[in-house]
Amino acid sequence: MTISHSAETSPRCLIAASLLLLAVIVCIIYSNTFTVPFVFDDRINITRVPAMHMTELSWENIKTAVQEAHSEYRPLPNISFALNHYFHGLNVTGYHMVNISLHLMAGLFLFLFVRQTLLIHGLPQKPGYTISPEVLAFSAALIWIVNPVNTRAVTYIVQRMTSMAALFFILSLLLYAWGRARWRAHGRITVNSGIAFSGCLLAGICAVISKQNAGMLPIFILLYEWFFFQDLSISLSKKQLGWIIAGLAVFSAIVLLYLGANPFERILSGYTRREFTLPERVMTEWRVVIYYITLFFYPFPGRLNLDHDYPLSVSLMQPQTTLPALGAIAALVILAIYLAPRHRLIAFCLLWLILNLIIESSVISLEIIFEHRTYLPFMLLPLAFACLIFRLIQPKVLAPAVVCIIALIFSVWTYQRNITWQDGAGFARDHLLKSPNKARPNMEMGVYLAHSGKYDLALQHLYKALQLNPTGRVIVNTYTNLGNVMVRKGRLKKAIEYYQKALAMEPGHQSARENIKKVKAFMEKNAEF
Repeated sequence: MTISHSAETSPRCLIAASLLLLAVIVCIIYSNTFTVPFVFDDRINITRVPAMHMTELSWENIKTAVQEAHSEYRPLPNISFALNHYFHGLNVTGYHMVNISLHLMAGLFLFLFVRQTLLIHGLPQKPGYTISPEVLAFSAALIWIVNPVNTRAVTYIVQRMTSMAALFFILSLLLYAWGRARWRAHGRITVNSGIAFSGCLLAGICAVISKQNAGMLPIFILLYEWFFFQDLSISLSKKQLGWIIAGLAVFSAIVLLYLGANPFERILSGYTRREFTLPERVMTEWRVVIYYITLFFYPFPGRLNLDHDYPLSVSLMQPQTTLPALGAIAALVILAIYLAPRHRLIAFCLLWLILNLIIESSVISLEIIFEHRTYLPFMLLPLAFACLIFRLIQPKVLAPAVVCIIALIFSVWTYQRNITWQDGAGFARDHLLKSPNKARPNMEMGVYLAHSGKYDLALQHLYKALQLNPTGRVIVNTYTNLGNVMVRKGRLKKAIEYYQKALAMEPGHQSARENIKKVKAFMEKNAEF
């Protein structure tokens, strides 16, 4: 299969048509999300953080949004939340417009990056069959942009952090590929390539200050250079060795920035607040990675969940899928190495998937599984998938039809999943139905029942959440919400008791502290309490 341009349609027309069609599709499948309310972590990152409630545009307020945000290492998304509040207050429509726009731009940059890569590398020869880079790039971008698993990063307002990081990540690589191609064509760095490399650096910085998983960018720039410009050569000049050292130094600096001078101690200390150990998390993540991959190919809405109740791996054989999952991951890495000489695109896509999952699916003491973690790793998996479709399906006219059918199914599922997000209480019920034995779904169901005035039912779910031994913010928020329900039931002393428990676990919990002051002030004015 070779890359060629149609004699009848210019590449610019194909590019414009592709970008326009992607934009239309995104607008359609996310058209039902503009009224999706703030849910779950939206509250602790946006609605309950005064620093995000910017009402006057000034450098001082922007500085406050950076310094006093809940997620301190993600300044760029936090600034965007503050700007959203400046323009829209707490009207969710404006927030969703930004999220959808970010997703669309990420898809457009993905299309351009894949097309640029195809122009640099081309495709393996297949006699009698040609395909334009625009068609293959569009197919890959389309499959990714409509995948329902991405709703977690797009419809969930706070996960703008994820989509922003991925957008700038792929933009940085696009600019590197574009600039490097022109450097090679002219034999020197030109003005255009210099501008591209400057943009690559700026976009890379934006990616890293959007979310920490973008720290893999220097590694991927080196990998991209080796795959598509150095032809997998293992002989290195002093200049090339210098670039490698520089790239690794940048990666190391990012690690030190986020994990401190003693990253091992920082990693281990994180497990003191978790219900699982480091070995248990690492072993469980082998299975989680395989589950993520199944979500890419079969993202049926019934399989999507805000907080999966995923069983831990306590040994290599318990559950029995633990060791086979490690074997499957190792097989993917070996397959990528084996394919690299002859099928470089597919090999690079496989390495993109595995390496981009490393930060959030290995030793760091994060929650076990979240779907938004696949947003960046899945970006190039559709390219490998599309390559196989166009190469293997016969007759050749069926290949585009297969892509369209897959995209249509995914689009319908995305729209359906977004319907679930539309109602906060309904989403909480969906969450609880899929994970009835997790603390967080029970806590959230209690919150929505309390908002409906069903205080006794709310207490049942909140007490169950406590019985499930939550850790971290979940138990703090559960105690705070118990206090809120007790206030509404008129049991003010009990409310103070729960607020104090929340403060004992998190002394800086502003909501609990303020609620105690309000309740005590009310009790002083009303002696009967």
